[in-house]
Amino acid sequence: MLTDEQILQKLLEADQLPEKTVTIARFGIPILLRGLTGKQVFTLRERCTERADRRGVQTDRLDEEQFNVALIFAATVSPNWGDPRLLAKYQASSGEEVIKRILLAGELSALGDEVLDLSGFNTTLDEVKN
Repeated sequence: MLTDEQILQKLLEADQLPEKTVTIARFGIPILLRGLTGKQVFTLRERCTERADRRGVQTDRLDEEQFNVALIFAATVSPNWGDPRLLAKYQASSGEEVIKRILLAGELSALGDEVLDLSGFNTTLDEVKN
């Protein structure tokens, strides 16, 4: 059992986000990803949600492709998706556009899942036993 001081120390160190290097087999290059905070994921989800008002009923639809692209862009430490050479090669206006043009649908989904895992989604909590 942790003491109050040990618990406080762990919370004070909680600002370090987990990182993981993954490799996309098709390219054979390492991609360093960093977990995102709840606020960052929420902001990205809001940005990628389309809202429609039909006869007074509001519906929300998450654009999953755009959400995965936004997650990958926000969580990537390296490579720099916004490098001017990549932007020029893929005639893209942003790093997010480069990601859309380079990665296949399955790669987008797999990398997006990795980012969510690093960000604490799909995490199980241990029950505290008294």
